[in-house]
Amino acid sequence: MNRFHKVATLTFWATLGLVVAGGLVRATGAGLGCPDWPTCWGCWLPPTELSDIPSQLDKSGEPYYLDRLDRKQYLSKFDSTKMWIEYMNRVLGVLIGIFIIATFIASFPLRKSNPRLFYGSLVALLMVIFQGWLGSIVVQTELMPGMITLHMLLAMILLSLLISLQAWSSPEAKGSILSGTRILYGLIILQVILGTQVREKVDEFTKEPEGVARENWLDHAGWVDHIHRPLSLLVLGLSVWIFWTARKRSKKDLLPTWILGCVLGQILLGIILAYAGLPPWSQTAHLVLGAGLLCLVYRAGWHPVAST
Repeated sequence: MNRFHKVATLTFWATLGLVVAGGLVRATGAGLGCPDWPTCWGCWLPPTELSDIPSQLDKSGEPYYLDRLDRKQYLSKFDSTKMWIEYMNRVLGVLIGIFIIATFIASFPLRKSNPRLFYGSLVALLMVIFQGWLGSIVVQTELMPGMITLHMLLAMILLSLLISLQAWSSPEAKGSILSGTRILYGLIILQVILGTQVREKVDEFTKEPEGVARENWLDHAGWVDHIHRPLSLLVLGLSVWIFWTARKRSKKDLLPTWILGCVLGQILLGIILAYAGLPPWSQTAHLVLGAGLLCLVYRAGWHPVAST
């Protein structure tokens, strides 16, 4: 059990790191830095020079690479920085797959004594396989709307499952569930969906700016952004209520404080995104802090630890 707990904990933190990398990919617009999959510009290792790309010329003499879907990927779109960011994200994805396999192997001896660890690890393994396939579809469809939202949602669910695996194998004493945290978890999941769809609307301008200034991109996000913003106030109100009721019960439990702090940080980052022209660093921070908030709320709502 102790061995499984260590592997599950390591897998959780590694997966959270992959979410950070994914946030960097989104913020820098590097999602198509490698326009094909599983290769990158037709190479298994990122090309160091344009001459390394297996290319040919079109009728106008412009070089392009014909990918496995027979799409023309013009070398004029080649960006070394974005290519390496996306490629490292893929490498991290492979490492996560290895960590998940290790978690499943570690759960095998426990399949009779603690079957939920075994079956939970099996579900995590299947989810990672599906996520890998879905990631390839995201690239092949050139960041098709809807696919990115599903990809992000499954990543959040996977993080929650890994928290359960870590908690089920933990020797720590279990505490009482904080009232309202499960409702808050549902609201945060909804915010993740809405926030990702807002980003999908913005992606349309990163591909084709059409003369729209960067600071005005969010103005074209429509009803999704109009729901995403006020819903944050509901999240804040519920977080304050959870903090207040938890403090009356015990001042030693810091989890409600962390949750409220993350919510306030998310609102601040949202304001920066809305009024400072979507700076890339704040996009990454918004996603990472959101993932951390979701993990804290899930832990508080399903696997609280007793205060010491």
